Amino acid sequence: MRKAPLLTLFSILSFLGFSQSISGTITDEENNTLPSVNIAILNTSIGATSLNDGSYNMEVPANKSMVVAYSFIGYEIEKIRLPMLKRGQNYTLNIQLKAKNTLLNDVIVKDKKSRKESFNRIKPKHVKILPGSQGGIEAILKTLPGVSSANELSSQYSVRGGNFDENLVYVNGIEVYRPFLIRAGQQEGLSFVNTDMVSSILFSAGGFEAKYGDKMSSVLDITYKRPRENAASLQLSMLGGSAHFEGASKNGRFSYLVGARHKTNEYVLNAMDTKADYIPKFSDLQTFINYELNTNWQISFLGNISKNEYTMIPENRDTEFGTLNEALKLTIYFEGQEVDKYETYFGALSTTYQPSTHLNLQFTTSAFRTFEQENFDILGEYWLYQLENNLGSEDFGEV
Repeated sequence: MRKAPLLTLFSILSFLGFSQSISGTITDEENNTLPSVNIAILNTSIGATSLNDGSYNMEVPANKSMVVAYSFIGYEIEKIRLPMLKRGQNYTLNIQLKAKNTLLNDVIVKDKKSRKESFNRIKPKHVKILPGSQGGIEAILKTLPGVSSANELSSQYSVRGGNFDENLVYVNGIEVYRPFLIRAGQQEGLSFVNTDMVSSILFSAGGFEAKYGDKMSSVLDITYKRPRENAASLQLSMLGGSAHFEGASKNGRFSYLVGARHKTNEYVLNAMDTKADYIPKFSDLQTFINYELNTNWQISFLGNISKNEYTMIPENRDTEFGTLNEALKLTIYFEGQEVDKYETYFGALSTTYQPSTHLNLQFTTSAFRTFEQENFDILGEYWLYQLENNLGSEDFGEV
């Protein structure tokens, strides 16, 4: 009973002691060693990898014709047919790999529009992720060199010290009239440009072409999307929301964009010094429709309806000023309210004729109408107090 396990153990040791293998060193054409070269016996699961010094050692079956392949990134695959190795035979095989020359295909980079040195290209996705109470494209314009604004809540901006009404706005080649309220800031509503419908944004702070007109400060050139398939989006936040729909016909000749927005900055206004009941409501509806009559003619329509309502019922306002020796406090008590209403209607019909790639003619007719109403019925009572300035007093800083 003890002889059988002993004979089996001797057989295993005999097999391990007489296993056959191939070994060697792998180098390149300059005799530099190559680590991590893949070594495999074709049509089998046998394989190995060269070490850091380029050496390798791999056990192979005996009495069998085999083909070993050496592969490494950037080098040609080397295939060698091994002689039949006897049991326990060690075969030395040094390999030199040749560098592989690969011909790459040409890469063509195309821009969506010809580059203009005087214009800055702004990505629409950067506008959507920019934090701020106002939002919109104007918020990111204020971060550009030469552009400034006197009010964070306003979409108006000044370029190189110019007036706020010296900035041109174009949407798909159509000049847009920018209505201005008597007071800008918390009473001001949404800007004209709907970011959900924008395809590209170009801005120039000077040196632009004469085709944009005779205003001196800046040009904001917006291009709305011309969709090729149906899509929609919806966004909601504590300051409002927006939704848009887009689509196209099967032949691609007709496309449409419809966007609606609603905004309220009530939460922002509640943090102001004047304590009041703020009820701001700003909404608009915008559409852009395009139809290609043929390869040379196309017609498009841009329409916008906006309605802004701002109601404020003030209560009081506290303002502290002065110095440490003479600290003062001004308290104003209010009665009444302010009610503002502002409505705008805009429509433009544009026809484009392009007889050749070098000539593009555009004929545009537009109409604009606005209704503005501001009602003030506010009574204020002013109280001026002197604050306690004695540092040792328990009523320090109080009236």
